[in-house]
Amino acid sequence: MASLFSSRKGEVDFLNLLIRAAENTLHASQMFRNAMMGDKIPADFFQSIKEIESKGDQITHEIFKELNKVFITPIDREDIMELASKLDDVLDGIEATAARFDYLNIGQTDIVMQEFSAVIVSSCQHMLDAFKLLSKKKYMQIPQHTLEINSLENEADRLMREGIREIFLKKSDPYEDFKLKELYERLEETTDACEDVANILESVVLRYS
Repeated sequence: MASLFSSRKGEVDFLNLLIRAAENTLHASQMFRNAMMGDKIPADFFQSIKEIESKGDQITHEIFKELNKVFITPIDREDIMELASKLDDVLDGIEATAARFDYLNIGQTDIVMQEFSAVIVSSCQHMLDAFKLLSKKKYMQIPQHTLEINSLENEADRLMREGIREIFLKKSDPYEDFKLKELYERLEETTDACEDVANILESVVLRYS
């Protein structure tokens, strides 16, 4: 676990841990994107995404555990905790959406799900880029990524509205309609969590730039 530490022996590199968490979240989003765009049944990807989510839980636990041991942190302790927690929410959202394909027995994707997956991948990439800038104290470059995340969340809102509108326009099997609505709403909640990360990063920028 040597990568957890900074150049000062025994000092935990919390910003590097956040980068690792963001990298892991991006990996999950890419796997989810593959599930939405591939020929396989989406539920077939669930176990792989679950394993990535478990790795994320380990990183989050490591951050919280180490925070309880130290007094000095590179940014406010509360910011580190909130960033780690909200990153975990994004990862949980991806895993929870993948799980719905399994237990709701949704065997195929649609254009709304596919476009949502692209939004989530882009959001996760911008989060990772922002965390890398944070670790280098390049605070003034972070807003270019948080603004993109906010814009992507607006796109996700549009996707959810149009998806649900289409459900009611078609008026097909109510049971199938419920499953789609449940899935769209969970996807939108995941992009909300991405925006939460962006909002915390913006507050960090205001304090440290």
